[in-house]
Amino acid sequence: MHILLLAMRNIARNRRRSLVTIAAVAAGLIALNLFGGYIVNTYAGLKLQAISGERLGHLTIYKRGMLLEGKLHPKRYMFDATESSRLSDIVRSAGGVKLVSPRLSISGIAAASNGRASSIFIGEAMVPEDMAILRGELQEGAGGSLSPGKNYGVAVSDDLAKLLNYKLGDTITLLSSTIDGQANALDGQIVSLFNTGNAATNDKYLLLPLTFAQNLLDTQRVERFVILLDDAALTDSKRTELGARLQSAGFDVEIKTWQELSSFYRQVRGLFDMIFSFIASIVFIIAALSIANTISMTVVERTREVGTLRALGLGKPGVVGLFATEAGWLATIGTFAGLLGTVALALVINNADLSYVPPNSSYRVALLVDLDWVRISAVSMVVIVLALAAAILPSLRAARRGIVDALAHT
Repeated sequence: MHILLLAMRNIARNRRRSLVTIAAVAAGLIALNLFGGYIVNTYAGLKLQAISGERLGHLTIYKRGMLLEGKLHPKRYMFDATESSRLSDIVRSAGGVKLVSPRLSISGIAAASNGRASSIFIGEAMVPEDMAILRGELQEGAGGSLSPGKNYGVAVSDDLAKLLNYKLGDTITLLSSTIDGQANALDGQIVSLFNTGNAATNDKYLLLPLTFAQNLLDTQRVERFVILLDDAALTDSKRTELGARLQSAGFDVEIKTWQELSSFYRQVRGLFDMIFSFIASIVFIIAALSIANTISMTVVERTREVGTLRALGLGKPGVVGLFATEAGWLATIGTFAGLLGTVALALVINNADLSYVPPNSSYRVALLVDLDWVRISAVSMVVIVLALAAAILPSLRAARRGIVDALAHT
């Protein structure tokens, strides 16, 4: 305890230099913690958008080969009605499954309301009743919605509706090729207009009831099954379990997680992780150099003091320990100040009602900062350890100096 108090008093002796060092450490930590909190909030938003907004669920089951060869020969890799019923029963019997939703992808041409223009569309067909379950925490209206009981109700993306002059309640004509390559057309009623959140798809995307799409494609088959679990943390273990169950039942399938299917999530996360690592490296270097500079100047100014302590019996390890303790105090106080600044600024930012338009998005999102205590604690510990390490070299230089030379220093 004596060395802790002595180190604290030594820091207080040169308050200006100590405050500058503490401020440098605190400012770097505040910037790093706020950015870390921002990307954690972004990851949570991207996860919700992928699972609920993109309707990927937690797991997606395909027949093996559907993702590659199925693009040329889709019928060969689709589940027929009997297989669909068996697969659904097997998945539900595994437990921990909230939803098993059959899906079908479709594309074709949507005709304008005046009959004089048309535009291509890409769409996804699903059971309308499944959407409310899959939506989860996603706000009402986001990502589109289908009306339960309306097997002809179609949800149309905003820009496609504007392009073809459609309004809510209008009849829309969709043309597509059947699963066997024949032309087919059906009329549907627009029950929802929505923003996909992606500028690249907001002028061509549709959501359709599964039975409507099957009639348009003239098939009773489905392309894949989307699985929503009770607990997202069980995604990997459930994939293994379901894969084993389905294989033993004679199904040759491949199961993809939502992370594997959401390339946007993976790319954004990889980019932000790299940026965070780069910024963290800069902050750590600044903190270490600031503390090393402070300790080096302190060692020079207190050379005679160190000689006196050595003459009184303080050994070389004691000198190193004293200066290392001072560095530890500087880092600890700077870290604590950075923590207080992080909490204060996070509250200000979260209550400032800030928003922005992210890349490849067609709507604004709120700018929020989460307090990621695990990351904050890890960063703080690294700063303190680096501070102790940065103090070793100047401390050793002071400890190795001869007592007589130190006492004669001016």
